[in-house]
Amino acid sequence: MYPYLSKYEWLAMADELLRHQAPDVVDLCVRFFLAESRGVSDGRIRALLARRFKHCQLGRTHRDQLVACIARRLTEGNFSEQFKDQLRLALLLDRQAILAAAAGCAHRRAYVRQYALWVLAHAP
Repeated sequence: MYPYLSKYEWLAMADELLRHQAPDVVDLCVRFFLAESRGVSDGRIRALLARRFKHCQLGRTHRDQLVACIARRLTEGNFSEQFKDQLRLALLLDRQAILAAAAGCAHRRAYVRQYALWVLAHAP
């Protein structure tokens, strides 16, 4: 789990992630990203973190956790606003894994399938 922080504290944490990439800050941000919270700004904060993670040196464990989480959100249709930022991160971290998840996505909702098609459009 992660500690409760306000929207502004999470924004400051995302900035800290870029400046110092301290292991405890990276770990805290990854834990928040992986959590299935539904706060008012949580989707936007995850999108911001996804954009920040692209500039960080993430360890193999964190990369695998992030890609697995994003792939699960895609296949289950369990995502909120600005999800393409998360998909872009997954494409950067492990293109083959997210392409495989998108190829297997047969969700009943059309908008979820559209996101899967968007990912597949990035296949080599």
